[in-house]
Amino acid sequence: MSMYRTRALVLKTRNLGEADRVLLLLTEDHGKLEAAVKGARRQRSRFVGNTLPFNLIHAMFFTGKNLDQLSQAQLIHSFAVLREDLVKMAYASYWAELVGEFVPERENVREIFRFMLAALITLEKSDTPELLNLAFQIRILNYLGYQPELENCVSCGDGSAVVQFSPIEGGVVCRQCAADLRDLIPVNRADIRFLIALSATDIRKLAEIDQTGVQLGTIRALLRRFIEARLDKPLKTQVFLDSVLA
Repeated sequence: MSMYRTRALVLKTRNLGEADRVLLLLTEDHGKLEAAVKGARRQRSRFVGNTLPFNLIHAMFFTGKNLDQLSQAQLIHSFAVLREDLVKMAYASYWAELVGEFVPERENVREIFRFMLAALITLEKSDTPELLNLAFQIRILNYLGYQPELENCVSCGDGSAVVQFSPIEGGVVCRQCAADLRDLIPVNRADIRFLIALSATDIRKLAEIDQTGVQLGTIRALLRRFIEARLDKPLKTQVFLDSVLA
């Protein structure tokens, strides 16, 4: 049985048997993985506080036949602020599911790990979590190669008369190509410039982006439907986020 160590973010937990728990983790060195935690649900377990959702831990694992086993978990940062604030918890939960759905298992995603860690740290202190959420979504899509086409018509390549966005086609479309599509969201030039800026701006400086003429409701709908089209399903935490924000 081999052993390995790495930093990890707890994305999600689920119960296993009477006393055990399975963690879905995003690790710095081994990508996304699941690991069993023996006795984690017992009150006196040393893992109880260290394996809560969003925690950053330094973990030691033993490889297993079906699931690796978490042997040690040293807490680095608890992100308790996110679990105690309903709105921020809803955003963090949505991010965790988004990453869990898009990131392949056991692939090198160190850049995504570091970005998500930075985003969670920023969310703790953020007064504008909605803006941060929009930036998080488009940046994760870009990291994974799912970035939408935002400059030229995704169908014909024309960039002079972009008026709509097609979630299924994966980008902006011109007036002529839009006539053949149904899943369209009207966009303006300010919306497109805003999306491009979101994908390129340091997440600590999002408030500096010019929002003149931007339709934030359109941006939210555009990203939501684009993500659902890529996954071919809605995210469960989106419903929770919607209810909290309502």
